[in-house]
Amino acid sequence: MDKLTRKPYRSDLSDGQWRKIKQWLPKTKPTGRPRANEREVINGILYVLSTGCRWDDLPHDIAASPKTCNRRLLEYQRRRVWQKIQAELLKEARRRGYLNLNNAYHDASLVKSKKGRTVKSDTQENTD
Repeated sequence: MDKLTRKPYRSDLSDGQWRKIKQWLPKTKPTGRPRANEREVINGILYVLSTGCRWDDLPHDIAASPKTCNRRLLEYQRRRVWQKIQAELLKEARRRGYLNLNNAYHDASLVKSKKGRTVKSDTQENTD
């Protein structure tokens, strides 16, 4: 079941993106409990990562539970699948010219900046 049966969210994978990503996902085991729809799990993960909401606030129409999405992201990270997907997508973006780091700047929002120039007081400090 690769097609969505609901209205897509902005964070959902397109059909082309899904075809690209699913090749890097681990193969399902032939025995045991069937896994949740892999595409919906990825869509749930992307929804939480893009909106910043809590796992429990995942929309109910996404056909994967919040716990499954959270566990699967942790599993993908532990097995280095998530990192491989990111690396491959970055490589593809560079190859197609979508990513240009020639004018990239480091975000220094955590560095405290000085407010204006420092002015020394005209009065001398009492050193007695």
